[in-house]
Amino acid sequence: MNLYHLQNRAWFVARRARAGSRPDTSRSTEHWLLPPAGTRVYCRVHHTTQNTQPAPAVLIVPGLGCTGTALEDFSEPINVQELTSIGITVMTIDLSGRGASDGEDTFGGPAQHNDVLTALQHLVAMPEIDPSRVAVISLSLGCAAVAGALADKTAPELRWWLDWEGPCDREIITSGGEILVPAMGHSLDDDTYWHPREAVRHLSNITTPYIRYQSVRDHAQPGELRHATRMMTAASEASLPWYQLNSHARNNNPSNPHWGPMGYRAARDYIVETARLLLSK
Repeated sequence: MNLYHLQNRAWFVARRARAGSRPDTSRSTEHWLLPPAGTRVYCRVHHTTQNTQPAPAVLIVPGLGCTGTALEDFSEPINVQELTSIGITVMTIDLSGRGASDGEDTFGGPAQHNDVLTALQHLVAMPEIDPSRVAVISLSLGCAAVAGALADKTAPELRWWLDWEGPCDREIITSGGEILVPAMGHSLDDDTYWHPREAVRHLSNITTPYIRYQSVRDHAQPGELRHATRMMTAASEASLPWYQLNSHARNNNPSNPHWGPMGYRAARDYIVETARLLLSK
């Protein structure tokens, strides 16, 4: 186990202990959704009890192979309790083919675009949610499902999309052809398969403000930062309301970016502080 994972492991232990010393102020409800031409998708909504109604909300879309349940523990850079405790309702999702959801895991393909789109439409329509204060957070490869959903013309208007270290295209997703599970047997030359799964291709059709958080040492591919620079370049060329990388000013695609510190602690702090913006009208 390298230093990166040792630091994260130690922080997880301390983080879990801190959470255990505080009462959980949320309650959760189960939601079964049926996307058009899709299979049943399982979501959980963690309702905050600290905020007057209607409440701000975020949908968190997990990364490769993960389910929404993982966000109730401390194996990811953000935990649902860390957001409900500051007055934000959180929806988590099992993308199709994972966890309790039906279907096949398409690794960010069109079926999972529909999963996220349906979840967002359901979330903004909930009577206890303020539809003007809804955002989405994607973790790692969750960016593919979110980008495809937000590029749809029927996507609801959101405050922002925060992308945590998402691989942006086939080269990064497969680590140059070394990690082939997400390819599902398709070659890297198969544009029909890959185009829907490449988040960088969807930015030109998205009208949601885009935020990228990227640490100096990527959680999945240490030393790989091209996915962040490619997404920021695409964002700078798109017609987004605004875009932002880490602590840089909005609408700035820096030539020498200030990357975040190594490890999940800095990512958690950034996500929570960004989410606080939803508390303002």
